[in-house]
Amino acid sequence: MPNNSVFTRRFSLSDLVYAASGYRQHHSNQPVSQLIVEGYGQINHQSLLDAVTIASETSPVCRLRLSGKWGFKRWSADGALPTVHSISREWNGDYSEDLDFIDTPLDLIDGPVAEVIQLVGSKTWLIFRIHHAVTDGVGLVEFVMSVFAALNGKQPPNYHSRITLENMPEGNLDALPATVRNAPVPFPMPPQPINTDRSRIWQRITLPGKDSRILLRTILALSQLSATSDKRSARIQVPVNLRRHLPEEMTSANLIGMIRLDVDHNETLRSLVKKFSLLMEQNQELPVAVKSLTSRAMFWIPLPLLRALEKRVIRQLLRRPAFRCSGTVSSLGMIQLEALSTQSFNAISAFGIPIPPLGTPLMAVIMSNNHQSELVISACRALITPIEFSALAEQLIQKLNNSC
Repeated sequence: MPNNSVFTRRFSLSDLVYAASGYRQHHSNQPVSQLIVEGYGQINHQSLLDAVTIASETSPVCRLRLSGKWGFKRWSADGALPTVHSISREWNGDYSEDLDFIDTPLDLIDGPVAEVIQLVGSKTWLIFRIHHAVTDGVGLVEFVMSVFAALNGKQPPNYHSRITLENMPEGNLDALPATVRNAPVPFPMPPQPINTDRSRIWQRITLPGKDSRILLRTILALSQLSATSDKRSARIQVPVNLRRHLPEEMTSANLIGMIRLDVDHNETLRSLVKKFSLLMEQNQELPVAVKSLTSRAMFWIPLPLLRALEKRVIRQLLRRPAFRCSGTVSSLGMIQLEALSTQSFNAISAFGIPIPPLGTPLMAVIMSNNHQSELVISACRALITPIEFSALAEQLIQKLNNSC
């Protein structure tokens, strides 16, 4: 049994925001991070279960449990181990409404907060899922790599640091751009949304070849799709890994900041590189006001009340869509497929599925390997129909091809 039950971590502001979006088994449309490895072959179920158990020792976020109340909420690593399922079923890796192994809810109090599903058919798909309240996309990648390290007889690294967002250096308020109230978006907003259900649709786009500029090319393509007659700048949000500021810490906490990139109508890849580099030098992604009295007061609000408030805000947003950004583009970086393979399983690709969009009209997640880049886009079903979404994906592909 894992011996890390003593591991605890304070509840951070980012944890609180994601938990308010759904923290019990019956809460739908939770912010669950999902990484999928595609390949051939099969991993023995018991071997996979043993590897997940080992990875849960070195990455205790996988068995965290929310404990405490009011302002004393905290994480304790004495919760349930991630569940492991092996299912015989065909799948092509694309979205459909009947995927009962994607987007199923998790439980932050009773657990588990993570699960692993092996879907075996003509291809094998390993689906790793973890609630965003316990870790970010970087933490999910660390967990996946730890599982495969254990499968290959290696000892995974220990991610036992207890630092949180509140331990980051204070951000510079002057580096933040002015707030945008109604940013141009990459698809027409309906005059009256179809509904106020926050469920989302997603589509996977595979781009052959190794491309180190895929993040910037995607940002540029989305900004071009958001072009308006008055030539307003598109604002693209780019999540940035805050671990670069504390490289000595081995942590799986939620440590993501946000770069807000204003992209002009005549922007080029070269000018975009300069603009993005400048914002990184200014450390725009560092958190601001996370230690303020207002932020601290939020911890004293009961989670049921926070969830009710969050649902009300989302419903109001969907009734009268107006966003502070044109889209969000996140990169999970380059991954070596050899590290996701075993003697009995050969990985041929990997991709992440965006969480249900929160305050952004479109979310894109990029993961690259030596052979291709996987781009997955996601939007709320209340704002766009499946036919319109497919057309948007085709337009995005065309823009990406034109920028090569």
